[in-house]
Amino acid sequence: MRSKHLVQFYETDLMGIVHHSNYLRFFEEARVQWAHHHGFIDYQKPESASHFAVLETRVVHKKPAKFGDQLEIEIQGRIEGIKLIFQYRLWRGQEILATCETRHVSLDKSFRPQRLSSAIVNLLEKNAWKEIWL
Repeated sequence: MRSKHLVQFYETDLMGIVHHSNYLRFFEEARVQWAHHHGFIDYQKPESASHFAVLETRVVHKKPAKFGDQLEIEIQGRIEGIKLIFQYRLWRGQEILATCETRHVSLDKSFRPQRLSSAIVNLLEKNAWKEIWL
């Protein structure tokens, strides 16, 4: 799945280059769109997204994104035990600008780790990674 993002002025520094902190925002937007697309998040109920905690993030910056760039974020996911792992590629046209991996765990109402839902497990088992991006 791919999502799109048009780089806004406020996301850049004085040179018109996207500040490194915004890359994680772009990847989160893509992850939320992915979850919404698959019925795991309801935009009308923000609390539906709150049960996944981020354990780890890793971004590899290859080339800078700039003000006005039309970006596409490609996302893929897999399961590792009770962890949900996503990898992302950030594209500008045919160029890969950055890659990222995030690791998440599902939390119960007491904020304790729990098994992933069978719906997520089934979806990710059917849509296995084609390749490793990081």
